[in-house]
Amino acid sequence: MQSIDNRDVSDLTDGRKAGDLASRYPISAWVQIVIEFAYLVLVLSFCACMLIRLGIVVTASPCNVCAVALPYLGDSFSRTFLIWLSIALAATSGGACFGLKWLYHSVGKAQWNRDRILWRITVPPVSGVSATFFAFMIASGLVPFLDHNSFNKFYAALGYGFLVGYFSDNVLAALKRFAEHTFGTVDLTPSESSSKPHSAKHSL
Repeated sequence: MQSIDNRDVSDLTDGRKAGDLASRYPISAWVQIVIEFAYLVLVLSFCACMLIRLGIVVTASPCNVCAVALPYLGDSFSRTFLIWLSIALAATSGGACFGLKWLYHSVGKAQWNRDRILWRITVPPVSGVSATFFAFMIASGLVPFLDHNSFNKFYAALGYGFLVGYFSDNVLAALKRFAEHTFGTVDLTPSESSSKPHSAKHSL
């Protein structure tokens, strides 16, 4: 049996001693934690229900125009549109899962703080938007990382959406590096640099 080092033990116990059951957070903090948890679970549940609804229609039989009733949108859509919508929903699910993972990790390790609420609220929609437009760039050939024909397959589209949505922070960072490499950054002229000694470079 392999031994577990002290760091691993600390990770498993969250740095607590045996029998230490008291919460580190006051009731007011737990109210916010529960609200954040409920929001992320609600987003994940909504996306899951919509994906099941879309999946039943898209995978049941090949169709160019599929009959599926979507709230406030209508009851028939092209298969292509439904796949793009599925990518957005899968990516939002990935972002919600990522937010949930970090919520329970931060609470358990005493790293949760109130100011992160904006991050946890915005992660799911930002993940959905980022993954969808990244897929548009792939489909157009602007970002030749994947075969754009892969998006014609429903399950491949779902897998892409969830993966990119879950790691949306990494994807956005990669796109930032790509943009800086392609378009460059906004550098100060020598005269501007001398007049602003504390800021040698401005980034957009």
